[in-house]
Amino acid sequence: MIEGNIEQKLVEALQPIRYHVLASEIYHLFNTGIYDQLIESEHSVSSLATALNLDERKLYGFLKYLANEGIVEFIDQIVRPTQKCQQISEFRGWYTLMIGGYAKTYLQVGETLKLGSEWLERDGKQVGVGSCEMSKFDAIPLVRSLMSNIPKDCQYFLDIGCGEGLFMIDFCRAFPDLQAWGIEPDKDAYLAAVEAVQQAGLEDRIVMTNASALELLESPFETEPDFLVVSFVLQEILGQEGEEGVIKFLTGILERFPELYIIVIEVEDRIDQKKIMSHNMALAYYNAYYLLHYVTNQRLEKQEFWEQIFEKCQLEVKAKDFVDQNVDSTELTFCYLLHRK
Repeated sequence: MIEGNIEQKLVEALQPIRYHVLASEIYHLFNTGIYDQLIESEHSVSSLATALNLDERKLYGFLKYLANEGIVEFIDQIVRPTQKCQQISEFRGWYTLMIGGYAKTYLQVGETLKLGSEWLERDGKQVGVGSCEMSKFDAIPLVRSLMSNIPKDCQYFLDIGCGEGLFMIDFCRAFPDLQAWGIEPDKDAYLAAVEAVQQAGLEDRIVMTNASALELLESPFETEPDFLVVSFVLQEILGQEGEEGVIKFLTGILERFPELYIIVIEVEDRIDQKKIMSHNMALAYYNAYYLLHYVTNQRLEKQEFWEQIFEKCQLEVKAKDFVDQNVDSTELTFCYLLHRK
């Protein structure tokens, strides 16, 4: 029999369950369009159900649950997002990636631990969408920073593993003369990117192709790109094709485009280093992110490993940068600007 105040110990033991459910429901709040609808105009439960074609009774229970967690509030029958909810919404990309993309993956970890088991699957579309939503905090500022080190005008770029296409859309809006070619292997994410490009009215400047990074080498090129962005893509090639696959990809790209500048963004695997893993950001995000890469067909590595790969491919590191310290002070996400020696 447990001694002492059992309820207090039970409450503490149940907190991970509470936050597991809460993260899932915050994801649904965003993904169903409920949050955006509440931001646009005032709604009762009834009017919100009508606007989004939802079941009113189920919606009532869902919103009351969120109200008890301080995510929404009821004022004279009107439902409103709280300030806490609006702050969370700025970082919805992490919920899209980790919950929408990987929630089912986490639930299957026990099975994949068995000897001889298969790699776990994920929701490729939600992973792509989430990565794009997150890119305004990491990938986009990093690429914009390293572009300043390219000693020529950049008018055309490749984005491999472009997900929903937000990255390309943002860049084409920021640079009116820039054109882009997006490569996305996941069919659902590719279709989402096509739709996003059309909605942005950029069909004349952004071309989309549904292909893997290695399949890209066999695709026809009408225009020679100035630079290539591979954001969290080499980890995929490394996991699925091994070191030889990464070298084949990079050398193949350089054979096609000898003067191409390559911007690589990756995450360093430091799951075994207690000091960095005690960092608040490491515990809030990277620890769970690392776990995924041990149970899915992806592989993270140390910076030294990647630099050795670049050396084998006769690539010189022209510049290196990390995510803004104000966003992420762990320096676990890094970025290289590479060019043929």
